[in-house]
Amino acid sequence: MTKQLAIITIIFILSYSATAQKPSDYLPEKPGKWTYLNNVTSTEAEYIVFKKTMASLAEWFHQNVPMLANPKGFDLVATTYGSWDKYYKMQNYNYGLRTELNFDFQLFFINGGKWTIEPPHYSFDINNTELGHPTNKNFAYFDESKDNPALEKAINVAALKINGVFPVFEFVKQITPGVDLYREAENAYPHHVIIYDPDRPLYWLPVTVKELADLYLEYYSLYQKFEIDQLLLQELKKEIANIPLEEMNSQAYMGHESNLVFRFNGKKDGLIGTEKGYPLRKFNPDYWDRTRPTSDIQFMTFWYPQMDDAQMEESYKNNGHPFYSQLLVNQFDWNKIAGLIKKGK
Repeated sequence: MTKQLAIITIIFILSYSATAQKPSDYLPEKPGKWTYLNNVTSTEAEYIVFKKTMASLAEWFHQNVPMLANPKGFDLVATTYGSWDKYYKMQNYNYGLRTELNFDFQLFFINGGKWTIEPPHYSFDINNTELGHPTNKNFAYFDESKDNPALEKAINVAALKINGVFPVFEFVKQITPGVDLYREAENAYPHHVIIYDPDRPLYWLPVTVKELADLYLEYYSLYQKFEIDQLLLQELKKEIANIPLEEMNSQAYMGHESNLVFRFNGKKDGLIGTEKGYPLRKFNPDYWDRTRPTSDIQFMTFWYPQMDDAQMEESYKNNGHPFYSQLLVNQFDWNKIAGLIKKGK
């Protein structure tokens, strides 16, 4: 380590030590209050109903989770945010209005005031089909600055279909009917919980290698203006042609040992350096009960931290306050939460 680097490192450590919070910096026993804010701003009729639904949902958590019903050591600010864009809305498998419910733990400082800028927080999502699984590669939609205007619809349709395919984490178990637990890897942190209606069709459908190959061919065939695009399409066709028929009809998985464009397989092989690949899925449009209004809650995704007692203690020492996300999730009754999405609830 150079002398200059050593000095920078020492300064960083001293700076961190000076700003790190200690348990004595807070007032853990000071009673707090609950506040709910709704930042869904649309005035359309379905959103007006949706705002009421979200207010009722927030209040349900307020009444049914002890640390939210009786805040101590912090003011609890619950906030819902609208989340809707034109491409998301164009997907045929999206139906329910989506949003996020966020809980901010605004800790009280011993020297007065409270932690209001990015305080400890926890959030989960409602009716959002893009969460609960890894982020997939996003293929570009029509770009008016460089794409052929005559291909606008075709490009957007092809991109919508291919962007609707995503890898999924490893399934761990069904906690209770309507509550599925997934993990990113063994001993991964965190896990993910999907809340759904078990009386409805599957929320995710498998995708075969052939289905995915057809989507890739459809998309790449639209981009042939430049030589690189033509070469990519030729390579894609070659790679797909080399896949055995039996594998083409199998479940698609992330990863391939040699392909450059079509990096998927039907043999459960993983990405380079991993033992197994994530299976690919798409959201099932038939999952939604479309007789219900779009403002109803039919699907939820939760972040599920996995800190044990030793990790919680270490976090407390490092940060001066408990890891509130873990404390909160420990008080969730998954049976009751699953009941929130049943018709009439």
